[in-house]
Amino acid sequence: MGLLDNYSGIGMCPRPKWQHQGVIAHFLKSAEPEIYMQELILLSEATVTDDWDDLAPDLVIFSPAMEPLSIIEITTHHQCGDIIRKCGELIERFPEAEYFVYDYEQAMLYQYDIEEDEWVDSNSERLFSRYLNRPMIKYLQSKTKSI
Repeated sequence: MGLLDNYSGIGMCPRPKWQHQGVIAHFLKSAEPEIYMQELILLSEATVTDDWDDLAPDLVIFSPAMEPLSIIEITTHHQCGDIIRKCGELIERFPEAEYFVYDYEQAMLYQYDIEEDEWVDSNSERLFSRYLNRPMIKYLQSKTKSI
């Protein structure tokens, strides 16, 4: 189950749009080599714990001990605020992790700043992950035409 939707099972709705899946695929392809070199684990739609009914963000970078280090959600503009609020549950449980929410319709990335207890957007500053070399948005935005 994702952060907001219960779309488990074949034919259940609503399912993520192709653009959503394209962002996930692009992130996996572009970030995985760097993640692999650090001996970390990158998974899509995996639960944050070994409780298979737990929350399952779109992308999670895990430590070798399967601790969530970075949680990334991909969303529409309409659901962005709800996703950011839902991340609060995970922030309480995993305060050491980093959190990103990407609104692919507006090409806007948000990152949670734990020190300031606020979300910063990619219009304000360049946002980086501790586990990747380039600005985070580079791993999310595909150079190819939208699906």
